[in-house]
Amino acid sequence: MNERPMSHEQAIDLAAGFVLGALDPADEAAVREHLLTCSLSHDEFADLGGVVGYLAETVEQVEPPPALRDRIMAAAAADLASRGAGAQPAAAPSPAIPFPSAGERAERTARARTSRLGWAMRIAAVVAIVVLGGWNLLLQGQLSNSQAFDRAVAAVIDVGARPGSQTVVLAAQPGSTANGIGAVAPDGSVVMAMRDLPATAGTQVYEAWVIVPEAAPVAVGGFTVGSNGTAAFTTKPVATPPGSTIALTLEPTPGSTAPLGPIVAAGVSAAPKT
Repeated sequence: MNERPMSHEQAIDLAAGFVLGALDPADEAAVREHLLTCSLSHDEFADLGGVVGYLAETVEQVEPPPALRDRIMAAAAADLASRGAGAQPAAAPSPAIPFPSAGERAERTARARTSRLGWAMRIAAVVAIVVLGGWNLLLQGQLSNSQAFDRAVAAVIDVGARPGSQTVVLAAQPGSTANGIGAVAPDGSVVMAMRDLPATAGTQVYEAWVIVPEAAPVAVGGFTVGSNGTAAFTTKPVATPPGSTIALTLEPTPGSTAPLGPIVAAGVSAAPKT
């Protein structure tokens, strides 16, 4: 047990080791005593405790490769050799250093253990920040993509509910995963909500087509897609009677007047049943 009560700052410094159960018995007891008697905030203990629980439940423990130790030792040896190569010879032999006493050896061992523990705690803290930060960004990205697609679907439903409108289900075509829904407004424009579209690159665009039976495809507008794979798009108005095919193709450049790329999604427009 420490002779003097542990200070607030000392307790905070040992918070990571405490929640991990990595302190020696004396330090652990001192931290517990401090927490019972100190009136200041100790939010760090709760925050780190939550991180440890999260990592234990969600992060798979991976055994480091055996070659890692050899690489670290080799790098350390090379560093020591480079330091030694640049050292200047001493002018005179150094005086003999007395062998440390048992008490000094114990103190050095404790300092080394604390130093290694502090290094490990810092590594653990960095890993926790990276894992939790990355997971949070992933969740935020997924939520943002979902909300964007939901808004696109809502726009399609709004148009589809208007008198004189039509609806269309855009199903994935062979070799594609893209799918979505659309609504043909009374003026012939098509409002689409698409997902699972591969991202466009370079000058590529997704071109929308209206194909009236017995007529050539009519290009009605194009758009690009980012890594989220979703798109909300409204075409220009053209004559789109019921039974028209609405199709998406992936074109190498904008402005195509006839489909050149593969059809990624397509469906047939239909008026509501009366």
